[in-house]
Amino acid sequence: MKRAADAPVIAVKNLAKRFKLRQSWLKRDKLVVRAVDDVSFEIAAGSTMALVGESGCGKSTTAKLILQLVKPDSGEIYLNGEPVSEATPQLRQKVQMVFQDPYASLTPHFRIESILREPLVVHRICPPNEMRDRIGASITAVGLPVDVMSRYPHELSGGQRQRIGIARAISVNPELIICDEPVSALDVSIRSQIINLLLDLQQSHNLAFLFISHDLDLVAHVSDFVAVMYLGKIVEQAATEKFFAGPRHPYSRALLASSLVPDPKKRIQFAPLSGEVASPTELPTGCSFRTRCPLAIDKCARVEPPLQAIGEGHLSACHRAGELVSSEMLTDPSAPQSAINPQPERI
Repeated sequence: MKRAADAPVIAVKNLAKRFKLRQSWLKRDKLVVRAVDDVSFEIAAGSTMALVGESGCGKSTTAKLILQLVKPDSGEIYLNGEPVSEATPQLRQKVQMVFQDPYASLTPHFRIESILREPLVVHRICPPNEMRDRIGASITAVGLPVDVMSRYPHELSGGQRQRIGIARAISVNPELIICDEPVSALDVSIRSQIINLLLDLQQSHNLAFLFISHDLDLVAHVSDFVAVMYLGKIVEQAATEKFFAGPRHPYSRALLASSLVPDPKKRIQFAPLSGEVASPTELPTGCSFRTRCPLAIDKCARVEPPLQAIGEGHLSACHRAGELVSSEMLTDPSAPQSAINPQPERI
């Protein structure tokens, strides 16, 4: 499949998925969870879209919908400009995934050679007599010695297992890799090694990444664009530099304010959130974030804010997004002005 001119590798338009939950065996009524609600974004070759938000906001479900592991209720998915409606062999090859738990993602009773051989056989990547060389090249590409082919997953460290997961993903020549918290289960000492490996592979293979993470500091280093999800919806979307220079949604501000930074003076000051996350089966009227938002007004309870442009390439779903550039609303008045919009430093 060849990508049409100027077409992104993956385009998601108005994607939605609802799950029905039965309250009890005595009740016939079913509760509805809007796991993903009207989500849209595009990822071009060689770029990274970071999907961030609290647990349960719909990030992983969005990834499953793209992979067709779960069927969407509505919306459209385009791979290289072509619509995707089912899990075709081409989709399975062109869209790969790096999982959060490197041990659970590898078959424990298979040797590494067998684990890496399986996708080559399934997708007919190369003739049988070339497979061992191909496997060795994939292992070398992720910084491991070729002799790990004879080992089992339990004989490797967590970082080595994740490298094998990455080797499996790149072995079939994908165009998009979905990274679902790829370093959160690893030791802090080796996280940067895995991230740098992913960035090197992205550059050498011109890969598109959908990077799912809770770590905003990591997102600032690896992503080109950021999309913030809350209860199934994208509430803010912007280029990474614009997002960290001045997020325009109260939820995004709260996420950044909760991030730990080495220098407290460079930490964004914002009124703390109150209350708990709304039940996904009983969303409040209007803005779903209003029950926790320190800036909520009457309009927020009556009208759901659309995700709309508030600047070039910057989208926000907030009635007061235009006011959020005011330092009086964003920071503690006693905070230095240099602390308002800290600029991220890329690796």
